[in-house]
Amino acid sequence: MEIRDGKVEKILFVESLNKYYYPYQNWFLPLKKRCKTLLNFDFKWNYLFYGKETMNKMFLDLVEKEQPDLIIFLFNSDEFYMETLFKIKEISKKSKTFLYFGDDDIGFENFSRYMIRIMDYGLVGQWKFLKKYREEGANNVFFCIGIDSSFFRKLNTEKIYDVTFIGAPGTESSGRYETIKFLKDNGVNIRLFGWGWNRFPEFKDIYFGALDSENIVKVINQSKINLCLTKNNFGAPHIKAKFFECSSCGSFTLTEYSKSFLDLFKENREIVMFKDKEELLNKIKYYLKHEKERETIARAAQKRTINNYSLDEDFRKIFIELKKKKNPKYHQELPKVEKKVIELKIGDFKKEPEKLKEEIQNFDYVYFSKGQSNDLKYREYFQALSLEKSKKPISCCSYYIHNKFLGDYLLFLGEFAFRKLSKEDFIQLLNINQLMITKEYLFENFKKLKNIMLNNEQIDFIQEHNTVFISLPLIRINKISLKKYNDMKIAYGFIFLSQLFSLKNQGKIFFKPYIYALLLEIIKGKKFILKAIIDILKDKDKRKKMNSFQTINKPN
Repeated sequence: MEIRDGKVEKILFVESLNKYYYPYQNWFLPLKKRCKTLLNFDFKWNYLFYGKETMNKMFLDLVEKEQPDLIIFLFNSDEFYMETLFKIKEISKKSKTFLYFGDDDIGFENFSRYMIRIMDYGLVGQWKFLKKYREEGANNVFFCIGIDSSFFRKLNTEKIYDVTFIGAPGTESSGRYETIKFLKDNGVNIRLFGWGWNRFPEFKDIYFGALDSENIVKVINQSKINLCLTKNNFGAPHIKAKFFECSSCGSFTLTEYSKSFLDLFKENREIVMFKDKEELLNKIKYYLKHEKERETIARAAQKRTINNYSLDEDFRKIFIELKKKKNPKYHQELPKVEKKVIELKIGDFKKEPEKLKEEIQNFDYVYFSKGQSNDLKYREYFQALSLEKSKKPISCCSYYIHNKFLGDYLLFLGEFAFRKLSKEDFIQLLNINQLMITKEYLFENFKKLKNIMLNNEQIDFIQEHNTVFISLPLIRINKISLKKYNDMKIAYGFIFLSQLFSLKNQGKIFFKPYIYALLLEIIKGKKFILKAIIDILKDKDKRKKMNSFQTINKPN
């Protein structure tokens, strides 16, 4: 790979160029300055248009044809097959892969620690997690946070909004709805922009739809006070790019408290934060009255952001550093896990514990096979790794619900379901086949596990202190436990909706057997499929968002 003056010959950016979506302005534009040729593969749109399998093939075809020096990914789910990621080195030996890990406060333990072993390098957006990567032997990571300060810029425009929030409603735990409603109910002249707020008729008079990139910059500049709400979907505050975007524009921001910001900005001189709704309301009233103080802080934040948190400068430093680093061999082979793993079947639990203990004495971890499921290729490796690194006795992976005619049509979101559903509802969705446990835990709880395997007893022992979750789907299950629709929406990703969207876009929805196979499942009792389709047909905003994932490379 040739790097001169912090510039690379050819980069493939694997993300959407949708101008309603942050990677265009925050990543694509800065990368254009750091290479001679910048290619784009919009995996989101190609997934929605062609389906997952064809999208993966299209990606590999492009890599083989273009032989890029760097491939930069921003995905955080299951869009790419593991086999696709390992195939890169076979077809383009010089290509180095990067994956951005932006939400490690919720994703390090269940996603990032596994994916970094597949990538050549990682770009980490949360400073405190660099240490965790390195403690686990992943020294191939760079801290990378910021924006394109030439795009997020100060405009000569009038301040026409008192307070604005640009973003989605998030989950109930994020507290965004409560915060906005509290401000509105207390007379704050607030305006909302972003996807999803159309679901709340009580905000009809203050909601003005989603914004594309240029209009985001415009509204930020037109706002006396921008809001940066930092809680993630589980209710924990973390660093958000929104503050960097607003400060780069020289526009004042009130930011929900996150300790991580204090490593980057000086409190009350460059960043002003609040810890609850009442404090936010008081600070809004104060800073609306004190324009000079507001502008002084905004200028200081702008100076710090432009000087210290420019992605263009980050990329320049990272690309120069690449020349000094030896390329990890993660693509050729995964780092070894020393522990030994064995599969236990129903027949093994009909044996006496002492007999079974003798048979598996040379193994460290066990997983279960009760039929009606298939392991994916790297299941043993990743679950063994999760137990080794977390030091917890139980590993619980996500799974696909699979059908011969529909393929993978549901994705079980294990940790999200664990945190959002009641314990009673959650355990009814668990399958013993998705677990791997230590040998010690097996024999300490042998009676319980025997009853699960032989008598279908419920799995009621999953707790945060004893279980590590893996968001990667590592098995396919052929049978689903039907539950209330609202619980299904929380616990599962509805893959079948993406497939229907793909067939519709191709004009093949009534000419392929897929929709008829779905209809058959509905007739058999899977009413949630019909409800999900009706919901998406009613939700104009969500359909508009899906349609917005188009780029200059939109398929003909």
